[in-house]
Amino acid sequence: MPRLSIRRFAQDTRANVAITFALVGVILIVLTFMAVDISDAFAAKNALQDATDAASLAVATEVAKNPGESEAQLQVLANGMLKADFQQGGASLSAFHVCAPVQNDCTDAQGQMQMNTVNLQTGANVTCLLFGLSSLCGSSGAMIPVNASTTTSINFGVTLQVNLLMDSSASMIVGATQQDVTTISNWVSANWAQVKPGDPAPYTGGDNPPCAFACHDVGGNTQPSDIATGLTNAHTAGATTRFDVMIQAAQGLINHLQSESQAATGPQNTMVFNVMSFDTSLHSYGSPNTDFTGALGAIGQVSPGLDTWMAAAMGQVISQVGVNGNGTSAASPFKFLILVTDGLQSDRSNNWSCTSWGSDPAWSYNPTCYGGYATSINASQCAQLKANGVILAVLETPYVPLTGQDPNVSPYEKTVRHVIYPGGPSSPSAISAALSSCASPGYYFQAASSSQIATGFTTLTDKFVNDTTRIVN
Repeated sequence: MPRLSIRRFAQDTRANVAITFALVGVILIVLTFMAVDISDAFAAKNALQDATDAASLAVATEVAKNPGESEAQLQVLANGMLKADFQQGGASLSAFHVCAPVQNDCTDAQGQMQMNTVNLQTGANVTCLLFGLSSLCGSSGAMIPVNASTTTSINFGVTLQVNLLMDSSASMIVGATQQDVTTISNWVSANWAQVKPGDPAPYTGGDNPPCAFACHDVGGNTQPSDIATGLTNAHTAGATTRFDVMIQAAQGLINHLQSESQAATGPQNTMVFNVMSFDTSLHSYGSPNTDFTGALGAIGQVSPGLDTWMAAAMGQVISQVGVNGNGTSAASPFKFLILVTDGLQSDRSNNWSCTSWGSDPAWSYNPTCYGGYATSINASQCAQLKANGVILAVLETPYVPLTGQDPNVSPYEKTVRHVIYPGGPSSPSAISAALSSCASPGYYFQAASSSQIATGFTTLTDKFVNDTTRIVN
């Protein structure tokens, strides 16, 4: 029987690869689990921080609306928000302090809190894959603890500046509803000599009834006085225009805000208003930083204009509104701008001027003007307003084309429609996309009907008022 050689056994390395692979494999598995644990913990901590911020903001807003609410009631609110927003579950409050005149809980782990602040500290656990093999897993060995904290200001009384910027160009005086459009069109057809006294039947000079007063006359012959007359004629016909709806909605907003400010349960903010409109330039009405009564009177002074030189007007707005303040006084208010527009820059004379012509296959129409005056809002101007700290809300009233003229000469067919719908009649509106991007996050509203103009005014402005509660750290 052969004898076993110790030397030969020591020199035999055929099993080393398997042993090495087994050892490395264990290490790789541990590292993989550790990477997953770290990733899960990081994601959970971010989610918990977001949920904690939301809960703290909700408490601060509730205290501002109902200053006498008990701390126990507020803690129930915070717990509900926390559990609803933290999807992993198991989140809880580890500290809760409301430093306000009624609650007067003003000492947290760091010491004395600043008056009118809320402090929340929260904790949760994330499943640990390493089961105690890593210090990440905490004392239980099976869970990774994550924590978050936040401090939020309670704004009982800040100064808010509401800037109303309304598109008063001719495209806003179309009928508010299809019935209004038909009413105006029928009235114009029956009263053409009154509408165009210098252009009687058989309607020479390029006008083709039933054009409804805001026409793109051949050669750019429409004058501002024609638009003012058109609004009067619409009222004579018994119709309501989109301009009327916008003015009524703006006045309704002022009444709504005044009612809210007088409510005993609401935050006692100081509100000031600036009323502006634009056509070929920016127009201001009433006194700067006026009160509720002054704002109502100023809105009543707004009158319709002619063309929409949006870029020129927005440049003036940037300068006039200026930089956002801290809300502590009338000299430094939180600033809010609500822009009401169809979003299309247009000019009745310049719309006829083109740098190039070509076919428009998306619309099966030839020729189409490319490089004309009609365009969407300037994104860089929106960016500048937001960079100045101004909350920019956009209430879109979608463009309604007037196509009563011969489509062979109408600027809508030649210059405007492919700017709005570059992909054809069933494509998304490029104007709407530009306006949505223009607005501050969460501050875009499209009024699909005239009744929604009023809804948009109040929805956007109420959001701004409620958002004046701020996270401190």
